[in-house]
Amino acid sequence: MIVALNPLELLACWEGRRGQRPMTQRAIARKLGVSEATIRKHLRALRQAGRVDDGARARALATQGGHRRGGRPMSALDDDTLTAAWTLHLQAASERVRPPSIATLASHLHAGRHRVRARLQELGLLEQENLSPEIPPRRKQGMDL
Repeated sequence: MIVALNPLELLACWEGRRGQRPMTQRAIARKLGVSEATIRKHLRALRQAGRVDDGARARALATQGGHRRGGRPMSALDDDTLTAAWTLHLQAASERVRPPSIATLASHLHAGRHRVRARLQELGLLEQENLSPEIPPRRKQGMDL
């Protein structure tokens, strides 16, 4: 079976022309209705002819943020919102005589714990080695020397 592909359409999908995100070989094959092996074969032929610009693909992926791997995009962490929420969270924790929970704050902001902790540390609101500025680090039992 002979498959005729439009090389301009293949290059546009591969390099991400016209402001679109570059597509994977699997996505191109699905879009054009051919196998991945056919896409690889045609890309190899176009590359040998000097028509594929892999630098343009790399630049487009860098500006677009790489390929998506599923899931929803991360929510933005606004510094002012994070600072205000952390301040309120510290006040509420001190009233309950309970340590502040980054997991609770992250859940409230719809963000990951690690992102929230890293951003709080970058803003200087959370010390690097401690969970919070007011609470000393826990020591494991039996580790006293």
